[in-house]
Amino acid sequence: MLRSPFGYWAEFRQNIKQRPLTREAAWALGSVRFRGGSCTQFVTMANVLLMNTSAQETRVAVLENGSISEFYLERRRKRGVVGNIYKARVLRVLPGMEAAFVDIGMEKAAFLHVDDVYDQHAALEESDDESEAMPKRRGPPKPIEKLIREGQDLIVQVVKDPIGTKGARVTCHVSLPGRHLVFMPTVDHLGISRQIVSDKERKRLRELANEMRPKGSGFIVRTASEGVPSELLKQDMGFLIGIWNDVMKRRDQVKSPKRLYEDLDLILRATRDLAAADVDSLIIDSREEFDRIREFIDRVMPQLADRVELYVGTEPLFDAYGVEQELRRALQRRVDLPSGGYLVIEKTEALTSIDINTGKYVGTDGLEDTILRTNVEAAREIAYQLCLRNIGGLVIIDFIDMSHPTNRETVFRALDEALANDRGRVKITKISEFGLVEMTRKRNRESLEQMLCEPCSACGGTGMVKTTVTVVAEILRQLQRDLTATAHFDVQVLAHPRVVAALRDDEKPSLKHMELRFNKRIRLVASTGLSSDHYDITSQAQSGAQAARLPAAAPAAEAEPQA
Repeated sequence: MLRSPFGYWAEFRQNIKQRPLTREAAWALGSVRFRGGSCTQFVTMANVLLMNTSAQETRVAVLENGSISEFYLERRRKRGVVGNIYKARVLRVLPGMEAAFVDIGMEKAAFLHVDDVYDQHAALEESDDESEAMPKRRGPPKPIEKLIREGQDLIVQVVKDPIGTKGARVTCHVSLPGRHLVFMPTVDHLGISRQIVSDKERKRLRELANEMRPKGSGFIVRTASEGVPSELLKQDMGFLIGIWNDVMKRRDQVKSPKRLYEDLDLILRATRDLAAADVDSLIIDSREEFDRIREFIDRVMPQLADRVELYVGTEPLFDAYGVEQELRRALQRRVDLPSGGYLVIEKTEALTSIDINTGKYVGTDGLEDTILRTNVEAAREIAYQLCLRNIGGLVIIDFIDMSHPTNRETVFRALDEALANDRGRVKITKISEFGLVEMTRKRNRESLEQMLCEPCSACGGTGMVKTTVTVVAEILRQLQRDLTATAHFDVQVLAHPRVVAALRDDEKPSLKHMELRFNKRIRLVASTGLSSDHYDITSQAQSGAQAARLPAAAPAAEAEPQA
């Protein structure tokens, strides 16, 4: 099916000539997100899976009621490894950490926790939750040194991509997801999704899965299996079992470390995992990938074929649906709220802090009411930003102080309700009397910032550089040390143009005094190749002999002509 963005959206934009919506118009339209007093430039009433492809990368955005709920990125040169299966070799067993490091052939060793080590004698808890591909074991695990040894070969699957300085996380409990089921070849367990409430249907699915599953293995029957004919389910089961049989054959033919199975790329993986019953449209802007998706869907889930659409609009797909605008906003430190307040989101090594401010919002019904309204609005925006930015780990939220306990409870409920639909595992504490909330969100992949950004080369990621006055003072102190130590006549200071200008304009008497005192000549050279807080001091003989680097100099850059 060929389609540009939804017809009502194109007609709407033509009518307003791309002007921001008024608050009243947006309320009348329904699911439109506000952005700092006006609303975003898209109006989407359905749940949509957007796929943007290029020669360099693939981007996938999930829109739920007009808001981005998830964003994924895969670059051609750096594909993710989650879902891949490897024949690994145990490098180190660390009883004190209850973990081991294993070699899977990547630059960094992978991390294997004792809970993820296969133990054929472990008893499992009963679970019908389709989100748990591996049911929890009963009681504590055995010591890891009794389960595996250094040098041993293992079959492992990656469950978390490498993040920052950490290697991948792996498990011995392999799970192979299909459209209707998840196959667990190492776990003797059968689970039925709780979303399937019909006892008759649950019985049918359980009998079918028991009939098909090999001895010692298990299935999780997903919600999408409800009402699906037995032939299709058997086909899905047979396909997953076949994949595992191929993995086991390859295991016996190769030496560790070696990849045994590579999961689908982002486009087909997102189609398989995200194109569920609550997604109304899957829209992609590439004819080649559109044909590939249709072929995959016709083979695996033909009932969704009419939901796949090829985008043919002239405007880029992510621009047409407002995704680019939201991604740019999600990389900013400050997030404006519709009322005039704002959030400040800051990431540190240990945690993410979120501060709320009333900003320009002054309210109408007293200070406490103004604070309450700002905090409630901020709570909903925080839940959205956590999801969009994929922020994981410890999060500290500093709400504006509220005098009344009932208001603190109101804000907490707003935050708790807003986080209810978060697909990440979230734990949250009550608001303290100081307005603080502590929460954790499971980190399962790189954050948006980690995917799209890198530390600043000038400040090293701190967000701060030394002032020009500070750098000038440092250079003068260093010159005093170096002029005493060198026998060369010419001393050259290479620095940022702003620093050189400050030395010439403000410190000319100091430089002249040093030249007379030490009988040297100081030359100032400006270079835009240096950041404002870096400089380089070198010396050379009066005859022009090769320059000698003086001690304690900052990193150098190629000098430009003398200013």
